[in-house]
Amino acid sequence: MNRSTVIKVGNFVWFQTIWWLVILFQNDAVVPVMLLILAWIALSPKRLEDAKLMGTLFLLGTIVDAALTNVGLFIFNETKVLLPGWPIPIWLSLLWAAFAGTVYHSMTMFQGRVLLAAAGGAIFAPLSYIAGAKFGAVELGLSMTWAYAAIAVVWSVVFPFSFFLSTKLERQTI
Repeated sequence: MNRSTVIKVGNFVWFQTIWWLVILFQNDAVVPVMLLILAWIALSPKRLEDAKLMGTLFLLGTIVDAALTNVGLFIFNETKVLLPGWPIPIWLSLLWAAFAGTVYHSMTMFQGRVLLAAAGGAIFAPLSYIAGAKFGAVELGLSMTWAYAAIAVVWSVVFPFSFFLSTKLERQTI
């Protein structure tokens, strides 16, 4: 296996590990997830780009999911709040940062393909949220069909925008 393939596969496994940690353990996964994110930044061949995109999507994703929570699509029954005043569970914000860590690596097949990215976001992101609901990490405030449709609309924009943003951030110098 060449280096590029190893990075893509490793990045995919890294993200899936984080996804399962936050879905199964929510707040109890925050420290291990933060450590995994820091480890990826340290090991990444694009550490500066990853760090910038992770920070940006951490904030943007928090805003997106906070809006979806405020309109009643997502319901979180957090018994212990790690960051009082933070609009969504911090583990979900960290999941956005981890998602950003895949854009330059295991998700490169979507780069520059806006329609494919829109379709990919519309199809797969809702499945991720619905799976999270099935495991009890979130409750959906709408029927499965309407929740899927609403998340699909949001992610048909968010997913391609993440790649657009990655290109813009990659061109910036600090």
